[in-house]
Amino acid sequence: MTVRVMLISPAMNAALREARFAGDAPLDEAGLRHSRSAAAATPAADLCLRGPSRRCAATADALGLLAGAEQALRDWDMGRWSGARLSEVSTREPEGVAA
Repeated sequence: MTVRVMLISPAMNAALREARFAGDAPLDEAGLRHSRSAAAATPAADLCLRGPSRRCAATADALGLLAGAEQALRDWDMGRWSGARLSEVSTREPEGVAA
């Protein structure tokens, strides 16, 4: 029996383009457009799982995948860095970013 695993990164959104730790920020129009354009090239699968975030759900939907939310695939909790830009955190806590 052959098992193939395909990992698909959720589409970009404004927070990622700004290098911001934004938590559960949704996809923007560009992310949706890119996901929809890749739908035809996404192979069929017997089982599809996705992270529980809105970004993962919207990406899976735009790709035409019936993917169940899996808590083990959730995003990291960035704690006090949530909402901040990477450049801000790097200035404030360079040792933490380096670690």
